[in-house]
Amino acid sequence: MAENRITEYNKESKTVSWFYNDYKDEKRYDVTDNVINFINHLIIHIPDYHFLTTRYYGFYANASKKTLDKVHALLGIKKNKNYSRE
Repeated sequence: MAENRITEYNKESKTVSWFYNDYKDEKRYDVTDNVINFINHLIIHIPDYHFLTTRYYGFYANASKKTLDKVHALLGIKKNKNYSRE
């Protein structure tokens, strides 16, 4: 979660106000949570120690640049960038 999504922190009432954009209905939702609930929802997304995350996979993985070049050639797509390893 980006820090700029937190709109308000109220120290007296111990609440955090934040928002998210739902891309299904393209609306912005404002949420006010208790601080403890907010932290509980936030730490769910922290990976476990020694857990490896995959940033890119499929055609965009580093190991498949040649495959991506072939896909572009077959589809007749002109590349804006040179994705080959050379």
